[in-house]
Amino acid sequence: MNETVVRSRSALLRQYYGAAQLGWFHPRSLHWAKVVTEDGFWRWIRSDSGVRRRLLKKPPVHVYQTVLRFKTDGPPRGWRSTGYLLGGPVLFETDLFDKSEPLSVWKVVDSIHIIDGLVDLMRDRGDYRPDCITYSGFRGVHVMFSQSTTPKSFITLEGQDSRPRDLRNFVRSRKHMARSVGCWCREWDWKVSADIWRVARVPWSIHGSSALRAIPLKPRSTPSSVTRQLREASPFSFTSSIHVRTKRHIPPFVFVDGETYGPYGKGWTTRLPIAVALHLIWQDLARPREAGPRRTSTWFERGWQVLFHASAEARHEHDMSAGRSSG
Repeated sequence: MNETVVRSRSALLRQYYGAAQLGWFHPRSLHWAKVVTEDGFWRWIRSDSGVRRRLLKKPPVHVYQTVLRFKTDGPPRGWRSTGYLLGGPVLFETDLFDKSEPLSVWKVVDSIHIIDGLVDLMRDRGDYRPDCITYSGFRGVHVMFSQSTTPKSFITLEGQDSRPRDLRNFVRSRKHMARSVGCWCREWDWKVSADIWRVARVPWSIHGSSALRAIPLKPRSTPSSVTRQLREASPFSFTSSIHVRTKRHIPPFVFVDGETYGPYGKGWTTRLPIAVALHLIWQDLARPREAGPRRTSTWFERGWQVLFHASAEARHEHDMSAGRSSG
C-alpha cells in the first residue's frame, strides 16, 4: 500500500476505535492487550486501562489480548514473565484459505464444521468447555477452551482400542494420512507458533489486513446462521461505492454481505461498495481510483460520512436517550 492509503487506514481506525465497544476476554483484571502498529512494533497495555487512549493516539493495525494469567501487575516480557504463571485456556485456530485471496464466506462456514468436531473431541477427552468462538477477521476461526479443576484425562492415543491388528493397520495407513493432511495444511503458520498472542485477537477489533472485524460466533451454528453473523464483520458502508483498480487477478468470492464479486483480471477498473473496496485495498489486491482526480483523498473525504453511518446513528440515539434520562 502507498503512503496515502496507509494514512487513510490510520484515520479510519482512529474514528472506529473512538466509538467501538471491544469484547475483552474475562477476567479483565488479569489480562493484557498487545497492539501492533503499522511499522510492526508492539507494546503491552492493560486491557482495563489506557487502551482507548492508546488506540486513538496511534491506531494499531492489530489488537491482541493475552489469555494467560499472571500473578503480577506487570506485563510479560519476552520469553520470561514478571510473575507467577497462573495458567490459561487451550486455544485452537483454523485457516482455510491463502492470505493472498479475498475472504470467502463459505470457507469460514467450513471452519465452523471443523470447530464443531473439535468441541466434541475436547468434551470426550476431558471437562473442557468452549468459552469463546470468534471469527478472526480474515482467514479463519479461533476457539478458546477452559478446563475445570478436575480434568478426566489427557488428550492422547493411549486408552484407545489397542488390538495388534488395529495398530498394524494404523501404522500402515500413516503415509496415506500424512498425504491427506498435507493437502489441507500446505504451510506452517510460523507467526502464530512463534507468537501465541496472535491467536487471541480482541473481539470487535479490526483486522488491519482485511478491513473486517473479529466477531464472536455462536457454537453449533448452521451455515445460514454463520452467514448472518458474518454480516456484522464489516463496519463500513455497502450502500456507497468507489472505483478501484486491481493489482492482480482476483478469483470470484462471496463477501460478508452474501454477494458474489469477481472474477477480476489484473489492471481492471471496477466500482465496488466501500466495504468490499477497502477489503481489497487493505489486502493490497487493489488501489483506489475515482473518475476525475485520481487521488486517494478524493474518495476518502467524499465517503467519510457514510463509512460509519450506522455507528453515528447509534451514538446519536444513545446521546438522545441519555439526555432524556438526565432531564
